[in-house]
Amino acid sequence: MTTYIQKISVKSTLIIILIVFYSSLFAEEKKKNYKLDPNVHAELIGIHNQIDEGQNGKALKKLKKLISLNNLKAYDSAVIYQTIGYAKSNIGEFEEATKNFIKALSLDALPIDVTHELNYSAAQLLIHIDKSKEGLEYLSKWFTTETKATGDAHILAATAYYNIKDYKQLITHAEKALVQSSKPQLSWYELLLAGYYEINEYQKSATLLETIIIKYPKKSNYWLQLAEIYQRLEQGKKALAIYELAYAKGLLKRDDINRLISNYLYLEMPYKAAVLLEKEMAVGDIKPDIRMLKLLADSWMLAQEKKKAEPVFKEIINKFKDNNSRLRLGQLYIEAEEWQQVIEVLDIEFKSKDKILLSKINLLLGIAQYHSKNMDKATRAFTDALSDKSTKEQAIWWLEHLKNETIKQES
Repeated sequence: MTTYIQKISVKSTLIIILIVFYSSLFAEEKKKNYKLDPNVHAELIGIHNQIDEGQNGKALKKLKKLISLNNLKAYDSAVIYQTIGYAKSNIGEFEEATKNFIKALSLDALPIDVTHELNYSAAQLLIHIDKSKEGLEYLSKWFTTETKATGDAHILAATAYYNIKDYKQLITHAEKALVQSSKPQLSWYELLLAGYYEINEYQKSATLLETIIIKYPKKSNYWLQLAEIYQRLEQGKKALAIYELAYAKGLLKRDDINRLISNYLYLEMPYKAAVLLEKEMAVGDIKPDIRMLKLLADSWMLAQEKKKAEPVFKEIINKFKDNNSRLRLGQLYIEAEEWQQVIEVLDIEFKSKDKILLSKINLLLGIAQYHSKNMDKATRAFTDALSDKSTKEQAIWWLEHLKNETIKQES
């Protein structure tokens, strides 16, 4: 998943650092105990102007020279390191920026409010460069002294906890972020959802997904996730309702439609499965290959719609020469006592190594020939049906029955 920290605006980060810079530069106006050396102060004014003009390289050269001066006070050094960090951030050298912010903090010479903001900036950058554990150390210090933590701050913490796989803390901060923000970003919901998934909080996942769907109804992936969650919660009817709503809104792709069909069959709604499958085949969204045609035939048969299954079996036989479907169509005609139809379907030359299949076909063919008064053909078919044990017993019975019939007719 895409974490929140990857979406942090560099510009917003730099604005925070800029505020810190000004706070440091003019700290003596607020705190008389914090005074920059006049020469350092003057140099930093010029350096800051260069940074504002995008001359970060020149500014960094001056800062490097400035930090190398002897007898710098801790406060002067802290402000210089802080400014180096700002310039490094400005050119995308976030790791170097972080090192300089940490150096500034390590001197323990900055005012409380400046230290507070710099802790947050250091945390942001550390998390951004995949050092979440270290970043959380500085973020924890920031939370300790912050009375009005925003949703952004909590989601930053949640991101870091996700990175170190502390999902309970992730959830705690992400939930706070959503409560505190009037317009939370989609990525915030995704982060909390990831936390719920990781600790198998499926009921909370479902509730959250319902909220996401209300806010982002056109994003199909959340509908599908919600349906999956309901299935995990063994709430099949709810899952089906979600699939149906998503389908009605045109949000489902072919694989998703197949899942909806499977749900219909699982919940013993074969008629709906067949209607939907037939419709999707007609519009071309589902390819009428042998697997899907067999599923359609099965669905019609389960729905007791045998007349609708009949043309599907015929299509499979004609397109794919599938003898199993031929057998099933023969069975369908046997049940309807349509003996001539059985003979037309089954009385052909077969090439198959499946002895069980051939024996079953011959048994059905024998029954149809018998009822059509074709006794010789019935005898041959029943004799061929003796070749497999699955049909042997019935074939023997029919052959005995034919023999008795013949004796009666001759006597």
